[in-house]
Amino acid sequence: MSRKLTVVLLAMLVLVGAMSLKTVVVTHSDSAVIMANGGAPVPPVPWKNGGAPVPPVPWK
Repeated sequence: MSRKLTVVLLAMLVLVGAMSLKTVVVTHSDSAVIMANGGAPVPPVPWKNGGAPVPPVPWK
């Protein structure tokens, strides 16, 4: 039983350390949220679309 508790304790310490590191990184950032493509429009890529028109952006 002691070995299982030791493994659980070590796993919990690793998780707590990871969450603490995440908190430190977030509090020292410039509050900018990085998202895929952010709020920018989708750039047209004519060579990937052939001769067809650029499809509409679904979230507009």
